[in-house]
Amino acid sequence: MKWDLILIRYGEIALKSNYVRRQLIEKLKSHITKSLEQEGVEKYKLKTPRGRVFLETPSIDKSLQALSYIPGIVSYSPCITVQSNLEKITKGSTTVSENQLSNNLNFAVNARRIGEHDFSSQDIKISVGDHLRKKFNANVDLDNPDFTVNIEVRNEKTYIYTHTYRGLGGLPYGVQGKLVSLFSGGIDSPVATALMLKRGCEPIALYIDKGKYGNKKENDRATKVAKKLSRYTPNGIKFIQLNFEEIYQEMENKTGKQTCIICKRAMYKAAEKICKQENAKGIITGESVGQVASQTLDNLMTLDNSTNLPIYRPLIGVDKTQTQKISRRLKLYKQSTEDIGECPILPNRVATVSKTKQIKKTEQNLKINQHIQKTIEKQTQKKIKPKKGANK
Repeated sequence: MKWDLILIRYGEIALKSNYVRRQLIEKLKSHITKSLEQEGVEKYKLKTPRGRVFLETPSIDKSLQALSYIPGIVSYSPCITVQSNLEKITKGSTTVSENQLSNNLNFAVNARRIGEHDFSSQDIKISVGDHLRKKFNANVDLDNPDFTVNIEVRNEKTYIYTHTYRGLGGLPYGVQGKLVSLFSGGIDSPVATALMLKRGCEPIALYIDKGKYGNKKENDRATKVAKKLSRYTPNGIKFIQLNFEEIYQEMENKTGKQTCIICKRAMYKAAEKICKQENAKGIITGESVGQVASQTLDNLMTLDNSTNLPIYRPLIGVDKTQTQKISRRLKLYKQSTEDIGECPILPNRVATVSKTKQIKKTEQNLKINQHIQKTIEKQTQKKIKPKKGANK
């Protein structure tokens, strides 16, 4: 089937004031343009009538792939375009159905209109439905159809389609400002980052390098996952790396059951400094209540006390199975589950209840704040962008 264009739908953008809506649509158009270029689409034209974005291009398949990576798009459908009269609408509906609708299949017709016409939406359903029923010897079933013809009449033009692809939803990238994400490259932190990204945030990935306490596989995994995640952005992801080797060395054999809490608090403190440096408005983490011993409510309170910035935990009430499902849908799961081994200073038992006063005293004795400042001064940065056509 040769389609004329792709009809793109957005959701909550439409609920904003006229001024804000125009700004958000311009951001969305800009990201669509970048994503099309990423997929190698050279010829295209974008139009933005109220409530829709129309993408006219001969490269339909590549464009469908490009649209799957764009926050702010709720759904999209390849369409044919006809003039808004019953005869041409019926003929166009037959064209899109002939390769899919056959004997003994049940079908339905959905129709909606915008503008003034000498026919109603019900007239469209009756005309198209009766014609398809007779031509293909098919049965109408409005409750459980095998096949649906969708017709959207917008003033003098009508758009006909048979399939709707699900988009990411949310808001256009970057409209809410920057956040720093504690980014390990495992399952949780990339999904948490992606969920905030689709709410209009621009994430900065902060990766903690363990130095001699880590390994190259761990570093490589974080970079690979960040590269996959960067496909959902128009310009890539800033990737900041801090070396925590001295901090791990200070904690080794000295912090016992509190090791994980002290380590995570050090990460929070470092992230706060990076937020100030990058003019970011908060910290993203992949924590979920009770998922591991260090993520009990008591321990999360102790972690929160390490910073004055807001902590964004989009997975806080999500179980691991749900997180894995999201990771697979975002095409991050394969890289996120690469084996990197266990943390070498992980204690045999992790405290499920921590006392902030005691933790702060230990941090002071270990000079954690001074070590954090040193690693901030030696940070490395790079911009991670996807390869052109990186859609698998």
